[in-house]
Amino acid sequence: MYTAGRSLGRLLTSSARLEECDLPNGSFTARNTRLYKILLTIAFVLSLVLGIVFLYIEMKKIVAFMLFIISAGTLLVYPTIVSYKCHVTKISLTEEYYVLFVKLKKEIMWSDVKYKWIVTAKRENSASHIVLYGENRKRLISFSDDTVGFTRIVKMAKSQKIANIK
Repeated sequence: MYTAGRSLGRLLTSSARLEECDLPNGSFTARNTRLYKILLTIAFVLSLVLGIVFLYIEMKKIVAFMLFIISAGTLLVYPTIVSYKCHVTKISLTEEYYVLFVKLKKEIMWSDVKYKWIVTAKRENSASHIVLYGENRKRLISFSDDTVGFTRIVKMAKSQKIANIK
């Protein structure tokens, strides 16, 4: 199972890197990969269908109930995953997404970012996660390598001469 999760992570990362080639020069919009959205849809449909199947099998009602909980959880996070966008310019990062039916928007100026923490993957020796912090070392925003536009965000953070957090 651990290997399957790692393989899925690599697949999402490579999908994000491929989609990143289509981003325009200059300002761009970071987002979740299409593959991530497709896999989430498949997980929802599969857990729902299997839940219905197990509902009609005797003595398997608890399995059906657990599958319905998984499909409900997937349905609850679906709007957030599908709607997530972060508009990145040389001046700011503007994050937008829905939590259920409530739209959340957060703007972070690059000038407000004082520290960065870049986590590198041990095997690939490349960045796998970046966290940007404000002056009081409060986390402002973070990105993982399965986000389309991740490598460009890392490059922008490095070019802004932001100090590494200790």
